[in-house]
Amino acid sequence: MTKKALLFIATAVLAIAIALLVTGKRVLVSEVKVNPGDNYSVPDYGNLGEGKSASLVCRYFTGRSVLIRVFWYSPNNIMGKDECPFILDRDL
Repeated sequence: MTKKALLFIATAVLAIAIALLVTGKRVLVSEVKVNPGDNYSVPDYGNLGEGKSASLVCRYFTGRSVLIRVFWYSPNNIMGKDECPFILDRDL
């Protein structure tokens, strides 16, 4: 890779991080579905596998750190979410 390409990539990443900080938006980094009986612990939520229903663990990049949100899983998207939202507002 050339220096110009590396500089372009670094500038783009910095611009995205600044935009996230200014707007308060969060961008999805990873998503994990946890079924009942699975052993999956999340800080502030405990072991999600001990529950009676499935959960979605969503990790979001805020511009300076990674934030974890847990949603109830619902395959029909009625009583929960069938996938993590790609963009998350600060209020949620």
